[in-house]
Amino acid sequence: MRVLFVQQQPCTRALKYATVLREAGPARLRLGFAYRGVTLSDLYGSGDELFDRWWHLDGSPVHALRQAVSKFRPDVIHSHNLPDSLTVLALELTEGRIPVVHDVHDLQSLRRTPYEDGFPEPPDPLGLERRAVEGCAALVTVSNELLGEIGARHRLPARTLVFPNYALRRDLPPQVPVRPSGPTPRLVYQGTLSTNGGHYDLRALFAAIAAQGFELHVYPARGAEGYDDLPGVQVHDSLTPATLLARLPSYDLGWAGFNVELNEAHVDTALPNKAFEYLGCGLPVVTLRHRALAGFLAERGLGITLDTVEELSDALAREDLAELRRRVAAARFEFTFEARIGAVLDLYEAVV
Repeated sequence: MRVLFVQQQPCTRALKYATVLREAGPARLRLGFAYRGVTLSDLYGSGDELFDRWWHLDGSPVHALRQAVSKFRPDVIHSHNLPDSLTVLALELTEGRIPVVHDVHDLQSLRRTPYEDGFPEPPDPLGLERRAVEGCAALVTVSNELLGEIGARHRLPARTLVFPNYALRRDLPPQVPVRPSGPTPRLVYQGTLSTNGGHYDLRALFAAIAAQGFELHVYPARGAEGYDDLPGVQVHDSLTPATLLARLPSYDLGWAGFNVELNEAHVDTALPNKAFEYLGCGLPVVTLRHRALAGFLAERGLGITLDTVEELSDALAREDLAELRRRVAAARFEFTFEARIGAVLDLYEAVV
């Protein structure tokens, strides 16, 4: 089987798919990548070697994608948003000859701020969204809540799959502590930060955590201007994924609460990478009432959900953190790409 990944810019989800498909996929599986922006190795230090062929779509994406399809002869095209324009381009070029799987990380119609990677928004983004969803052979989403929002707006294809942003088991520490390391739990946040008022603008939330006397450590995915001067917040250098995951078990709780002033509808559908990486490193997740994430944590008893960040101190005082961490340690390998990749392979086989 030949799978051509198509994406505006490679992201950690594509890296995880490729890593585990290489390890667990059929022996004759071949992977190609047609992309815009930078490569996986540019972003993460590795990943380019996982693919048999690469095509750069900058300049003339129509010509380059046509070349990729002609040369690679994929059985499946797996296209990631945002934006949805590359899925639509793949549908137009292949005209139904090759099944296109549309993988939705974010739904454009749920957002009020631009995508954080800063690419220009295409003309008629909502029209592209509809064409991508209704024209694809199968739809993959990161949560049931996101699938429901898409279904409320567009006609769903016959095949759908909910596949959250799980962690990579190969990068997780083999062992983790099962109880807090001290009388005052230390919190950690890893991932994107911004100062644009969107859901990654976490300055007020971080300040409120520190004001309650908690030690908060922050590992930004990229630069974090505007965060270094927050009292009580320790901002560290960005780390490679493997180095970061080796360091996370030294903390007690992972923070995954977001700013909902502008993008509450989007945040309510998200099951973010960081939540599964915290769990994989043995850390219970602390969040706010974001619908998908709060429901997932409550169902499995793997974290703490707050109505407001100011409740953190009281909530932790009531919680048996040692027992909570034991539950997380017992379940942490369930939420990995390696444990769940069979569902993706089954989907490929079904659409082919």
